[in-house]
Amino acid sequence: MNLWGFLIMEKINWCFQVKHGLKLIEPNLNVSNSYLIQSEKTLSKVKRLIDEEDYLWASVRIYYCAYYCIYSFLQKVGIKSENHDCSIELIKFLLNEEFVKDIDIFRASRIDSQYYLILGQKEKLLENYQKVKEFYLNFKEKIDALGKKEITNFRIKIEGALK
Repeated sequence: MNLWGFLIMEKINWCFQVKHGLKLIEPNLNVSNSYLIQSEKTLSKVKRLIDEEDYLWASVRIYYCAYYCIYSFLQKVGIKSENHDCSIELIKFLLNEEFVKDIDIFRASRIDSQYYLILGQKEKLLENYQKVKEFYLNFKEKIDALGKKEITNFRIKIEGALK
């Protein structure tokens, strides 16, 4: 195992031990579907916010659109999380870092907008809007394809990572 893999495993172990971290539960299709619907609703308002130059809320919605996709996936697999960092790290472990690389970009943009009110970010937000639409579609496809076999395999992978 390389250093990156070791560090991810350590973080995941910590996330399963900390209060409000990760917890194995029964897969919940209803909650999964509701988060995917919420992701779509969140995405539907982003372009209007950018056009209205409400960059703060556009960046927040871009991030949450992506996060709701992640949480929808986790719920379908049977993972409860109250910690965004833990959710994202587990998804990186389960799917691979490349699949969700843009979530870190969306989060950084949200933080910049929310806490530093960076001006002149319209072009970056339009770029992120295109990326989050693709992120949503990729996750929807991945979630829709999750059957019992895939869910079992993900749960085995998680249990194998736990010490």
